[in-house]
This record gives sequence, structure tokens and C-alpha cells, in this order.
Amino acid sequence: MDTRISTLFYATGFSIMVVWLLFIGQTILLPIVLGVLTVYILVTASTAVARWPLMGSLPSIVHRLMVLLIFVIIVLLIVLMISNNIEYILSQLPLYQMNLQTLADSLAEKFELESVPSLDKIITNWWSKLDIQSFALRAVGSISSVGSVLFMSILYAGFLFSEVGNFREKMLKALGGGADQALGLMAEVNKRIGVYLTVKTAINIILACVSFVIMWLMNIDSALFWAVMIGLLNYIPFVGSAIGVGFPVVLTLAQFGSVSWAILAFGLLMAVQTYVGNVLEPKMIGKSVNLSSFVVLVALVFWTALWGLPGAILSVPLTSVLVIILAANGGTKPLAVMLSADGDL
Repeated sequence: MDTRISTLFYATGFSIMVVWLLFIGQTILLPIVLGVLTVYILVTASTAVARWPLMGSLPSIVHRLMVLLIFVIIVLLIVLMISNNIEYILSQLPLYQMNLQTLADSLAEKFELESVPSLDKIITNWWSKLDIQSFALRAVGSISSVGSVLFMSILYAGFLFSEVGNFREKMLKALGGGADQALGLMAEVNKRIGVYLTVKTAINIILACVSFVIMWLMNIDSALFWAVMIGLLNYIPFVGSAIGVGFPVVLTLAQFGSVSWAILAFGLLMAVQTYVGNVLEPKMIGKSVNLSSFVVLVALVFWTALWGLPGAILSVPLTSVLVIILAANGGTKPLAVMLSADGDL
């Protein structure tokens, strides 16, 4: 009994220490984790490129360089697109304000409301209470922080990706006979996380493309930008899809000043989200992560509190890695079973 109590005590202390290190080491650890997870997608893409006609005869380093170059170009294009669209949306704010004021006035007249405060007064009151200097400093700090994390993640991913080929040999030389267990554990992590990230990325691309077509047909401003945001936010379990749809729906309301048009946009975009989340995603991803829905929700809250938005995006793969590690140890395997969706490890 004393041994169990002491084991529980040390395990609790160790867990608290790990969580504290994750929190205070976010600046260093987050880009590394993002870089490692990016490598999973790049390795899968490199394997797919090797199957292309005439590509199989080329060395694997050529496939990796090609995939890495394409990845960097895509990231740069997304960053450029985001900055351009934010500038465009800011330039359209006076028009959006006018449309929203017209809509508010029409609703007030329809429901026979005596007075509705104008948006000018609301904005003026809000603006007077806003500390512009501190807000600007926080905004610039946040943008620079995101930029540095993104840059370091790409840098880490590039170096890690270049060393994938000889990683197994290094593990064998480093651990000798004990390398088999470690390599087996890493193979299981690679299989589950690689499948999840690759398939999830493919699903998000499909979701973004369909959402773009809907918004383009409805003539919603910055349709491509919002489609990319919907695809990126769909990495966040449960709430990501709703957040992703919320932004373009609000923009639709401001752009057209029409409640019915905004409802139509919401209905079409949510119909796609519902199909992807309840039909396409379970069918394609299957049991690659095999986590309980409750565990996914707790993991989402935990990692979001720890690392913010990046933590929300990484919550599922990081928790899945933890379950795989727990399942590899006989003493912690029961805990891994409880964290899984069906107990099948």
C-alpha cells in the first residue's frame, strides 16, 4: 500500500513538473513540436511523390527537396494571402458599417422599435475607451510571435526532414539491442499520427475547396481567404468548424446587409461541415487515433489553456502520442485503455 501511495505521489509530482515545463518552455517547444508534426505530412507526401512516373528512379533526397520546396511555397502564399485580405477587409469597413446600420434601421422599423443606437455612436464610445498604444503593442507582439514560431517550425521541419533517411541507423547505433522496442514504439507513433495528420489535411483541403466554391458563387468578399481559414480551423476538434464558419457568415451580413443571405451562407457552409465531420472524416480517418470523445474534449481544453490556438490544433495528435506511450508500458496500459474510444489498442 505504501509503495502504491509513493508511486502515485511521484507520478503526480512528475506530471505537474512536465506540465509546468511545457508551459514555461512554450517559446522553445512549440516550434519544435510543429516542426516534428509537419515532418509526418512531408514524409507521407514524399512517399507519394516517389510513386509518380519517372520519379521512382530519382534519389529519395530529390523527392524530399521537392516536397519541402512546395511546402515552403504554400506557406508563403498563405501568409501573403492573409496579409492582403486583411488589408482589403479593413478598406471595406466603412461599407460594412453602412450596410449594418441600414439593416439595423430596417429591423427597428419592422419591429416598431423607438430608437436604435447608431453604429457611429457605438464605435465612438468603444474607441474612446480603447487604449490604442497598448492594443497596437500587443497586436504587433502577437504577429511577430506567430511569425517567429512559423519560421522556426519550417526551419526545424526542414532539418528534421533531411535526416529522416538515416534516423533508424542512428537509433540502432545509439541503443544497440534495446533499439527494437524504441523503434517499434516510434513506428506505431509514425503510423497513427502520420495517417491522422495526412488524412486530416486532405479532408481540410476538400472542405476548404467546397467552402470556397459556395462563397464564390454567393459573391462573398475574400472567399479564398475565408476558405483557407475554415480549412485551418477544422484541425481544432468540435469547435473549430463552427468558428471557421462564423467569420464568413458575419462578413456576409456586413457585406450585403441581409439576414436571409447570411442565413443561406450559414446553412450551406454548415451543411458541408456536418457532412465532413460526421460522414467523410470518420470514414477516412477511422481508428487512427482511437481517442474517447470526452478525452478529446478535455485534451482540447488542456492544450488550449497551455499553448493557446496552436495547442488547440495540436491537441489530438499530442494526446494520441501520450496514449501510445502509455499503452507500451504494462503499468500504464490500463490508463491507455480508459483513454481510448473502444479499449482496443
